[in-house]
Amino acid sequence: MLRWTTYDLIFFDCDSTLSTIEGVDELARLKGKDWRVGVLTQKAMDGDLDLADVYGKRLKAIRPTRGQLDMIEQLYWERLVPDAETVIAALHYLKKYVFIISGGLLDAVAGFGKRLGVPPERIRAVSLEYNELSGEWWRYYDQAVQKHKRYLDFAEGPLTVSSGKPEVVRELAGDLFGHRFFIGDGSSDLATKGNGVDLFVGFGGVVVREKVEREADIFIYPNTLAPVLPLVTGVAGWYALQNTPYQEVFMKGVRLCLSSAVRFNKAELAQSFQKEFETVQINH
Repeated sequence: MLRWTTYDLIFFDCDSTLSTIEGVDELARLKGKDWRVGVLTQKAMDGDLDLADVYGKRLKAIRPTRGQLDMIEQLYWERLVPDAETVIAALHYLKKYVFIISGGLLDAVAGFGKRLGVPPERIRAVSLEYNELSGEWWRYYDQAVQKHKRYLDFAEGPLTVSSGKPEVVRELAGDLFGHRFFIGDGSSDLATKGNGVDLFVGFGGVVVREKVEREADIFIYPNTLAPVLPLVTGVAGWYALQNTPYQEVFMKGVRLCLSSAVRFNKAELAQSFQKEFETVQINH
């Protein structure tokens, strides 16, 4: 039996993975267009439509301002998935490389990531261009005026198509050494499986997408990111995190991984993980 692999480069999706919201859908809610935009988001995340077919349509429908994206950043934080902050802090404590790759909007995602302690150079999302001549453009120096600048266009790239995240994984990983781990909820995240990452974990704590549930290497059902810690570190993390603020969340993650709350879609993965932790005393 193969030993459990540990991972050094940890990639998180943002919407419905680190936070319980879909940022673009929340922007649409502000404009009273949540049903129309939500349907497009759902179809793209489920893999029924390519993200490229819906990205521009959604933004054209809502035309957000800079100030509204500040509101989404705050909402990301208020709707943080349980244990996300502790998990990321623990990964940093263990000297892991942590990244966020999102098809969301950079202004909101980058601010949210900063609050989680993820450096801006390790965050990728979609940049917007604003109409600098909108509103009282002559007061360009005034921050209050800047918040009213309205969406003009978006930067097309790998994060505005469903198959683009593997390219971003490789770009961010660069020459960094180590195994790569990705966790996300959508079909664009699933595209990294076997294509840039060594282990893909589907997250169903906010929404369960059948394709991701079926095809992920591992699938997490409860609304917590605690299982990420033992999946990333193996039993070495148990030793390293004893008597730290992260020990309790680590053990919570182990208990979940050894229960039906986490599904291993490959028998050899399940056996390897169980073997890894068979000598650890778990307090149920």
